[in-house]
Amino acid sequence: MDKNIVSTDRVDIPIGSVLSELHMDKKGKKADLIDRIETIHKEAMAAAKPVALYAPFKPDTKDDVIHINGIEFREPFVYKMLSECELVVPYVASCGQEMDEWSQSFSDNLFERFVADAIKEMCLDVIRDKLVAEVQGKYFDSDKSISSINPGSLNKWPVTGQKPLFSVLGGVTDDIGVELASSMMMLPTKSVSGIFFQKDKEFHNCQLCPRVNCPGRKAPYEGE
Repeated sequence: MDKNIVSTDRVDIPIGSVLSELHMDKKGKKADLIDRIETIHKEAMAAAKPVALYAPFKPDTKDDVIHINGIEFREPFVYKMLSECELVVPYVASCGQEMDEWSQSFSDNLFERFVADAIKEMCLDVIRDKLVAEVQGKYFDSDKSISSINPGSLNKWPVTGQKPLFSVLGGVTDDIGVELASSMMMLPTKSVSGIFFQKDKEFHNCQLCPRVNCPGRKAPYEGE
């Protein structure tokens, strides 16, 4: 298995980006809150070590079932999305154990926990962007966008899909510290998993998600 780890020695998210994400304004009347956010931000940047794991595979198809690295994916949705692909790249990305442990100190303060969670999410975005760039540069056509399907994002591929996905990667905890709980929740919670692929038409989970006014929507809802 050609298993690869993506990491970064330094995360440098500007404090202005954090304040914008939190809808805070330095010129406002919440100077005490701004000062606390700046302190949390500084601590977060020192603790941040986001990380990701991925591996490329050629999927096998048989009787409407996709096999990746010998592991079965029986959901019709997964078969539909991946059966014509010559290569797929399962992955897991996380804000990192170090940042998750750091954030536990804010468990008794709702505001500080909210700030810490927002920064953890932004650190996850940093490593996810680096992961996408590396995977696309190594395995896919750079002139086309790559797509991803994610267990738990749609009813068509429920969160139970986490278990075979982790199995495909030969276990993930020893490599990057991400654990899969019995509930199928990943720990650290600011983690994502999925399978990258590329087709002529880019796909976003949003296309099949009817949620209204979603701040993270990347494409209009197209219906089932």
